[in-house]
Amino acid sequence: MRLLVSLIFLSLAGCKLSEEPKPVVSTAAPKAVMAPYTVHQYVADLSSQLSRIQGAFKSNARIAVTSFYLADALDSGLAEGQGAGLSQQIQESLMTQFAQLGYHTIEYRLENNLNLQSSADSMLSRNTKNLRQRQNIDFVITGTLTRQQHAYIVNARLVDAADQRIVSAASTEIPINVMWGSEKVQQRGGMIYRSEY
Repeated sequence: MRLLVSLIFLSLAGCKLSEEPKPVVSTAAPKAVMAPYTVHQYVADLSSQLSRIQGAFKSNARIAVTSFYLADALDSGLAEGQGAGLSQQIQESLMTQFAQLGYHTIEYRLENNLNLQSSADSMLSRNTKNLRQRQNIDFVITGTLTRQQHAYIVNARLVDAADQRIVSAASTEIPINVMWGSEKVQQRGGMIYRSEY
């Protein structure tokens, strides 16, 4: 019996002598990753939803696409910070996609004359003095952005310009990190991109 008690005591003491490994706590910050899709790909969801028009719609109706503003700053608030350029990119993507879908999408920012500069040529302007006085617009695509913690909620509407009736509406989420950040070097899709040298 003494031998049995001694063996139990030794086995218990042996368990106590072996130290448990300490948990390893990582101090590395999580790697920042870009959104899995481009803004243009997220906007394709909006285009698909907006193309489901309710009611009468003439096939030759002229559609204009406006800038998307922050919902709480309709007259001045474009998406800023990491989303800088997001408002304009949504507008540009919707114009492209609606034209590709066969809608009569118009470019109302077109000047009357070609503007030649020393390093570029342009016919686009936001200066109303250089634009046509009369624009023939039947429908307008407009919308808002609402910033959430992880994404912008984008709400878009196709509105009849004659009676302000919404003929289709769409909503989607676009991740905050879909646009380039302020870092000088970033990795996107396994490739390294430098924004400054």
